[in-house]
Amino acid sequence: MSETTLSPAASSGSPDPTDDVVAMRNRLRFYRTRAEQLQYALDHRLPIEQAKGILAERYQIDIDSAFELLRSFCRNNNMKIHDVARTLVEQPSEGDRRISC
Repeated sequence: MSETTLSPAASSGSPDPTDDVVAMRNRLRFYRTRAEQLQYALDHRLPIEQAKGILAERYQIDIDSAFELLRSFCRNNNMKIHDVARTLVEQPSEGDRRISC
């Protein structure tokens, strides 16, 4: 019966420290990119959530209906939801003219 080992394939001696450095740089690059993606998503999601709240209060509708209103408006006018939400949050009077039931 042969013995199975869990060690890597035949090694030519001690592990190469450069491999560890390269792997660490790759992990660092991956996590840095992931952190940037998450920050971008967070930055863009906040105004949308605030706009949903504004619309829900203004039209006395639930949050899901407010999001549907916002989304429908953006689709019908070929606009990005983040841009409309940001305008609604930053300039509520301008948003009154742009988004209506």
